[in-house]
Amino acid sequence: MLTALYDSFPNPLEDDEYEELSKKFSNKDHLIANMLYLEMHGLIEKPFIQSSTLDGIEYIFNSYTCFITEKGIDFLLDDGGLSAILKVQTIRIHSDSIKALEDIILTSNESPDMKANLKSKLHELPANAITHLMNELLVKGVMNLPVAIQIIQKFLQ
Repeated sequence: MLTALYDSFPNPLEDDEYEELSKKFSNKDHLIANMLYLEMHGLIEKPFIQSSTLDGIEYIFNSYTCFITEKGIDFLLDDGGLSAILKVQTIRIHSDSIKALEDIILTSNESPDMKANLKSKLHELPANAITHLMNELLVKGVMNLPVAIQIIQKFLQ
């Protein structure tokens, strides 16, 4: 279905293309259900005109309004497309987190040169690496819970 719409894009499906596509489904309801499912996920737009009848809702395929969306194209191409580029998310690390890591480095038993080197490398890390580092430190702290509890008690006094 998506491939047929992609192949005809930006033009609508021709009647014979739709007929060929509909033959791939066991019945009309199966075709309608699949197209509505793709529409619900935003992969295609407006495949049907809905008409109320005495028997219920009738779905009439409308080739002029049915088309593949950018999400549908990105899904077919399986590369994220422009959506992957345009939906870049910025992760902000609170400055206190970096300061806390610097404090850990400065209070360590390492040489001044090693401390300076570690501090420099810390500032070069991307945000996701700093987040991972903080999570690892938290896990290590929990694994060494008696010491962590002593630190918490000392802090809370």
